Amino acid sequence: MNQHRVKEGVSLLKQNGIRMTPQRMAIMDYLANAESHPTADDIFNSLTHKLPFMTNATVYNALKCFKKYGIVNELIFGRASSRYEWATSFHYHVVCTSCGKIRDFDYPKLVDVERFAERKTGYTITQHFFEAYGTCPDCNKT
Repeated sequence: MNQHRVKEGVSLLKQNGIRMTPQRMAIMDYLANAESHPTADDIFNSLTHKLPFMTNATVYNALKCFKKYGIVNELIFGRASSRYEWATSFHYHVVCTSCGKIRDFDYPKLVDVERFAERKTGYTITQHFFEAYGTCPDCNKT
């Protein structure tokens, strides 16, 4: 499944004239296999041993490119660093206020909220984000 994601991502970038560098490939592979929602710094720190000449700017530029083409989602939670995830089916997030851990959870899309917002504001709603905040089971143990 993850290799399938990477192949689709590579194909999409190539169709749009984006050259696949070893750095972009490594970042894409990392994100496709990530079980967490890493920050750009997490990605950089995890890959510098493989690609010692890679810079933080390279990671940020690749993430910006991947986001532009819908390969990854950027998650912004308050003032914390943005986190990234592979763009998959629609889902929501729950964030631990103690350790910052993020988990995905499925729930029917809040279409009624989008329609209500459209009626009240006149905006055409194209997307929404929802996060629930609390304390994760690991932090509750301490």
